[in-house]
Amino acid sequence: MKAILKRASLEKTDEGRKTKDENLSFVIRPSSFVIRHWLLALRRLSFTIHHSPFTIYHSPLRLILLATIFFGVSSPAQAQEPPPDPRFGIANAYVNAAETTAAGAGYTRIILRWDIIQPAGRDDWKPANVPDPFIEAELAAGREVVVVLIGTPDWASKGVNDSRAVPDMEAWGNFTKRVAQQYQGRIHQWIIWNEPDVWDTANPANTWLGTEEDYLQLLKSAHSNIKTVDPTMQIHLAGLTYHWDADHGREQYLSRLLKLITADPEAPRYGYYFDALGYHVYNDPAQILRAITEARATLDVYRLDKPVWLNETNAPPTNDPLEPVAEPSLQITQQEQAAFVIQAFALSIAGGAQRAEFYELRNAEGDPVPFGLLRHDDSRRPAFDAYRVMTKHLAGYTSYNWLHQGNFYIVTLDRGGQTTTILWNTSPEDRPFSINAIAPQAILVDEAGNEQPISAQNGIYTIVLPGASCANCAIGGAPRLLIEQGSPDQRVSLVPLATNTPTPTAAPTAMPSATLTPSATATPVPAAPTLPPPTADAVAAAAPNVTPPPTVGPAKRPSSASDAPAEIIVPTFNLKTLFTPGRIVILLVLGIVLFTLIYFIQFKLWSKWRR
Repeated sequence: MKAILKRASLEKTDEGRKTKDENLSFVIRPSSFVIRHWLLALRRLSFTIHHSPFTIYHSPLRLILLATIFFGVSSPAQAQEPPPDPRFGIANAYVNAAETTAAGAGYTRIILRWDIIQPAGRDDWKPANVPDPFIEAELAAGREVVVVLIGTPDWASKGVNDSRAVPDMEAWGNFTKRVAQQYQGRIHQWIIWNEPDVWDTANPANTWLGTEEDYLQLLKSAHSNIKTVDPTMQIHLAGLTYHWDADHGREQYLSRLLKLITADPEAPRYGYYFDALGYHVYNDPAQILRAITEARATLDVYRLDKPVWLNETNAPPTNDPLEPVAEPSLQITQQEQAAFVIQAFALSIAGGAQRAEFYELRNAEGDPVPFGLLRHDDSRRPAFDAYRVMTKHLAGYTSYNWLHQGNFYIVTLDRGGQTTTILWNTSPEDRPFSINAIAPQAILVDEAGNEQPISAQNGIYTIVLPGASCANCAIGGAPRLLIEQGSPDQRVSLVPLATNTPTPTAAPTAMPSATLTPSATATPVPAAPTLPPPTADAVAAAAPNVTPPPTVGPAKRPSSASDAPAEIIVPTFNLKTLFTPGRIVILLVLGIVLFTLIYFIQFKLWSKWRR
């Protein structure tokens, strides 16, 4: 069923897609041109005031006016949005760079096909299926571009003319070296092939006809040739599906491959031929957590310290009337896709993924499985708003912890002076959940981005979490994000106020409050954390506070939860919070009014003095 949902898009190209010349936001940027422009304006203003009839009165006015213009122009540049977090991505973002920027994505992944770039022979070299202007636009927007290399041309295949065929390794090595040289300085991350664990050659998602031994030779050749161009370039294992082996009771492809790699006596010398690995997990947020933690456990078995990425995730909707699915095998609404976005990224963090990426930005017209945040006409789906909520309130996290309590998931992120707590409920009924407050007031955000203030009662926030509406899938109800000023270290243990078992009555039944105390010491991440079925006396096992891989600055490990009462947090003074864009506009208007008033008074005085 999931294989049907996975697409064979690697056999397609995106040549027909165009990036619209849209600019959805305007920000004054401190370019040299702007600085020269305003310095000239100030100079002219100074000359005008100095030579006006009210020279003797102008000195205080001059200071006020210059200060008003300075704050009105320079502060918006300082207060503009920070660069996007490079840990959150969207595949194929280049098809609409403006909307990707609006969504807040920090990186994108594209596919460069060998059989398109070098279709006719060793001496052939055509423009890539993703033209350079699109790549340059992504880089200019501040997004890193990650590349998948795939597709054997007929002339380089061994025994069969098929893009999935095992290639001649010398030809493959020459291609990887040349493509690395072409994109040196622009592309740093290279993923070698895609989903070789899809073993059914009749399935449209199948991309590799070789064995694990063949893939290892492919990997070694790419690693050697790309690292020759630039040793700092990062080589990724092909993205793996996880479910293809899990659903058929097979040993995971990663484990089978690592056995071969670690048996190679030369592997340690070359960093085991890879720098990172990735997974593609769809429809089930809890499976994301399992796949990533199992991958990390497998790496631990072989004593390999490599980051894990979530390269693809989505729960494509089937009820979009503008882009209907003909024969869906799984019923998922647009609202459930939006809920999935936040749940998936939260659990990828909980599992320890270094980065996570949504597949994909926009649907192709007539796509049988419309995955996109945008429809093919660039109109937004609810999932787009959910992605934007996620990047806004999860970006910049420095450490995290998570809790699974019966039907509740809670992921808490320390964002350096601000705490984001993501909560959702997997039962079919709305359930209240209580959480001890860090600060007396907070903001509650839903998946659409609607915000409302919320106050703690006796040091506790009680939040009603919507029930799951997806009867035959694993997506929970609409999540809620609790935004508080302060650190998670200041929160005492979580307190559930709702029963964790479905009841026959319409209203949830409250349970006596119980205190859940997380472990005070860090323990290794389990290979596959058990997600317990809801029981009336369920006891939550809190995951240890974990520091994520050092992608964005040094990470801080939070201390264990205290048993002291919740402390009232007073936000620290910050110029950026004081001089917000709205306040700067008000200051600018007041400055102009003040200038006009003073000018009028001084003109009157000057006229009277002349008489």
